[in-house]
Amino acid sequence: MSKYLLLIPIMCLSFSCFADSKVIHVVVALCDNKYQRIAPVPKAIGNGQDPKNNLYWGAAYGFKTYFDKQKEWQQIKINKPENSKILEEIIYKHKTKDVYIIAQAYDGKYIDDAVNDFITYSAGKKEASYSIDNTQIIAGGKANLVIYIGHDSLMEWSWRNYLPDNLRWDTLPKNVQEKQKSRYAAVFACKSQKYFTPPLSRLGINPLILTLHRMAPEAYSIHAMINSWLDGKSKDEIKFEVATAYSQYQKLSKPALHIFTTEYSQ
Repeated sequence: MSKYLLLIPIMCLSFSCFADSKVIHVVVALCDNKYQRIAPVPKAIGNGQDPKNNLYWGAAYGFKTYFDKQKEWQQIKINKPENSKILEEIIYKHKTKDVYIIAQAYDGKYIDDAVNDFITYSAGKKEASYSIDNTQIIAGGKANLVIYIGHDSLMEWSWRNYLPDNLRWDTLPKNVQEKQKSRYAAVFACKSQKYFTPPLSRLGINPLILTLHRMAPEAYSIHAMINSWLDGKSKDEIKFEVATAYSQYQKLSKPALHIFTTEYSQ
């Protein structure tokens, strides 16, 4: 046997090795009364420069606060990114599965950048590498599931601003096209199917959850989607779980199946 083959496991013990972990990348555009065209929310939770109290991050059902309380997810790292437009970045690890979540809170003033990064990641571009316990995980364009949470700014700005020709499906290399077939995107924002179908459907990535009406993009729905997806449930089952969670927290009488969809518009 070659002596070089014997070195492989030793090298992996000594240096970071790339894992086959599942990675979920969550882009959160913080709610912002000042810089976004939204129906104003109370001042304390509508400051897009204050992640600690923001509706979509630090408030009771914000992503960080909600996921910090979930028994199956463990917060393992909080970063202050070099990108000043991202105010906080958290890494979660599933306690029983080889799955990581990279969650990023974007300054609400820069929602445009949040949407742009989400679409770029959905196209399989702009990878981001993280070292965790001697393991390298790759997020961004290599994430298995990419999620956007926040205001649907495509209601105001054309999706064409975010989709250069070199990101379209027919321009992607064959190996990237094959990988795209196994990746998923979800958008928790008002009427996201209508506004996000044009860019996302051109990228070859699969829709997991989109929305049909105005809604509150709070973390309980995202949590239900992620867990049911990791459990290998069908799209119909995932939709039901998401709608059930939404109805429970919004105090609706039955699952809000009319709000969610698992497919692009035709």
